[in-house]
Amino acid sequence: MAEAEAPTISPVVAAVAAQKKGSRGFFGFGYYSLRKLMEAENSLLSAVAHRIVSRFVPIRFKQSEIYTISLEAEEKPVDQDPIVLVHGFAAGSAVWCAQLLSLAKQHNVHAFDLLGFGRSSRPLFSHDETLAELEMVEAIEDWRKEMKIERMTLVAHSFGGYLASSYTLEHPSRVKHLILADPWGFPERPPPNDKQIQPYPWMHFVGGVLSYFNPLALLRVMGPYGPTLVKKLRPDLSLRYKGANPDDIYTYIYHCNAQPPTGETAFKAMTHTFGWAKRPMIRRFNGISENVPISFIYGSKSWIDPQPAFEIQATRNGYVDIQIIRGAGHQLYADAPEAFNEVVLSIIERVNSTVAKDEEDSTEK
Repeated sequence: MAEAEAPTISPVVAAVAAQKKGSRGFFGFGYYSLRKLMEAENSLLSAVAHRIVSRFVPIRFKQSEIYTISLEAEEKPVDQDPIVLVHGFAAGSAVWCAQLLSLAKQHNVHAFDLLGFGRSSRPLFSHDETLAELEMVEAIEDWRKEMKIERMTLVAHSFGGYLASSYTLEHPSRVKHLILADPWGFPERPPPNDKQIQPYPWMHFVGGVLSYFNPLALLRVMGPYGPTLVKKLRPDLSLRYKGANPDDIYTYIYHCNAQPPTGETAFKAMTHTFGWAKRPMIRRFNGISENVPISFIYGSKSWIDPQPAFEIQATRNGYVDIQIIRGAGHQLYADAPEAFNEVVLSIIERVNSTVAKDEEDSTEK
């Protein structure tokens, strides 16, 4: 959040807060706090707070709202199509804090919390993986309509990249350029074979039990110790996110995910055990219109396999670019923010120049 005055909490979010505030975990702890979430977000965005406009954008799905932050270009925008940032699993729009100033120098920029995550509404999604995916995709389309955006450059990370790809399949005319940063959910799940190391029977049992729970259930059970758990698991985050307090990022991540886990449940519906997508994007990706330029960006130290991007590049007729950021892991926009920003801006400029040239050649003919 970023306006000078305190933000207004929407009726939908306020109702959810009233319902859950003070709820207890298994150990007698742990209600989440929208106030602490907002304070942590404000701190993470403090470098650009004076320029941010925030709002809750209404959509049709179960009368929900999508929380959005926006920045107008500091200079005259190079084009009227904004950059839209889509976060990954278990995150929110504030994770893009190191990108906003750089991208908004010559572009209008929006970042939103995916439906079911962050400060957006928490409606229940279908338990069917296809329907859950479609519900989240159509929420993005409703958001676009309410924001009165004709076309946009989508910059999407991890699970957000999966949803952005699905959105582009459904609404290609609304995507000027699809930029996927370490996208999740592309490869096929490898079939079991005799050469693979087989887990012990007790590991099958434990895996089966855990499959009944949402991925971040332990975080919520920990209650007030949740931020400490996040810090133990990712001590590097405080070095990457420079809020007023080094623990701001842990507070932010915890309170984003301590709320009713509806988006998390939708993600679980879309996955096999251990995180393989039930509907791998590699099967469907070349259904995206050839008129939509595609750029992939990977961290050289990420656990995400870039091989599907090279397969797409080899088989797709349209524009496909692949960039690798050296030394960056899965959170490449936070691991190497300056390099990430430079790559994003350079590929946007390159594609814009190519599109302008093609339009000029078409006019001359």
